[in-house]
Amino acid sequence: MIDYPRLTVEECVDSEAECLYRYVYGANDIFFPHTHTFYEIFITVSGTVTHFINGVKQKLPEGSLVFIRPDDVHAYIYDSPESNKTAYINLAFTCETTEMLFCYLSASFPSHTLLSSEMPPTITLNSIEKKRLLSQIEELNIINWQDKKSLKIRMRALLSDIFVRYFSSTINTTYENKPLWLLQLLTDMEEPQNFIGGTERMIALSQKSREHLARSLKQYFNVTPSEYINELRLNYASNLLIHTNTPVLKICYDSGFQSPSYFYKVFGKKYEMSPNEFRKQYKQ
Repeated sequence: MIDYPRLTVEECVDSEAECLYRYVYGANDIFFPHTHTFYEIFITVSGTVTHFINGVKQKLPEGSLVFIRPDDVHAYIYDSPESNKTAYINLAFTCETTEMLFCYLSASFPSHTLLSSEMPPTITLNSIEKKRLLSQIEELNIINWQDKKSLKIRMRALLSDIFVRYFSSTINTTYENKPLWLLQLLTDMEEPQNFIGGTERMIALSQKSREHLARSLKQYFNVTPSEYINELRLNYASNLLIHTNTPVLKICYDSGFQSPSYFYKVFGKKYEMSPNEFRKQYKQ
């Protein structure tokens, strides 16, 4: 058994405030596998982060939100020139803070599942959710960082919102007891060249039959292949609408949709507005 380095609260967390907030850009962070004596949440702000976690190498796209437990073995891997363009925010907090938070959220909150799953709970935020969360995190910068009491209170409020809003429903979407081939497939499908290729590309990457793939997705994630692919395409399209001036029709085709009418239909169902209305409301 490998004895991985264990980072401590004293080394990495402000013990008085019981937390630490860091913005990391490019290859400026610890890259060797390690564990902690504290908890972490990180969110990818831009680019794709290559994350080594409990023996598995994952590509985490922009908007990935990950809850790291003390005994999780993880590292950020910088394996290409593009790695230097990635950015993420790391929130570290003590075990005491986590215990108090889960106690406050009561027995109805799935804390046991979050803490006992084989792989750390991971979700991908859509562009609206990501923008909202980053705005909340930026409010920490308003605080006088010498005021440890205020920082601790604000961080606890933020963590409470994150767990309730994003992780309370992960009981059916964590990595526990899910086949590694399927987890790797979903990671691979997050690459634009793959989800643009659609269901046929997904079947080819899985090396499984169409029927076996469909059964597995339904069993472990309660979605069909087309529903999963549409979600990836819509997240991609919404980011293009916010961050570029690309015409809507071109975004439709660039995201992998072959029918503009179908694109408008599924986009409206997800966001309750048209792509043009979405761009006007959220364009940066």
